[in-house]
Amino acid sequence: MVNGNNYAQQGRRFLNQAFEELSRDDLRQASEKGWGAASQVIKAVADEREDEHKGHAQVVAFARAMAAEQNDDELRKRFVAGAELHTNFYEGYYNSDDILERLEKVSLLVDQVERLLHGHAGPNGSK
Repeated sequence: MVNGNNYAQQGRRFLNQAFEELSRDDLRQASEKGWGAASQVIKAVADEREDEHKGHAQVVAFARAMAAEQNDDELRKRFVAGAELHTNFYEGYYNSDDILERLEKVSLLVDQVERLLHGHAGPNGSK
């Protein structure tokens, strides 16, 4: 069985891979790994709370609810950046600067969720 910590670790691995793919100019794979990072860290929190997170719709709904619960629109925007990367995997319309901008937001999301999982974040992801 996967647990929240495993999802969080996978999210961090995907994020690192996304930056590696971007450095190799593989924009679609960088995009998909960025989405993977965003979705995995949201699944980590959902899993810790024993909430459903099996499909895209459930992950998106949980991220939206989590942002509302934290009163943190930046969390929502960071997750949306990941979702935009997922779309780019299929459409291929972002250039490397667009992808980097979104990966930086996803990186902030991964950091923020890791702090949440370890009980170190307050409202708006602050320490």
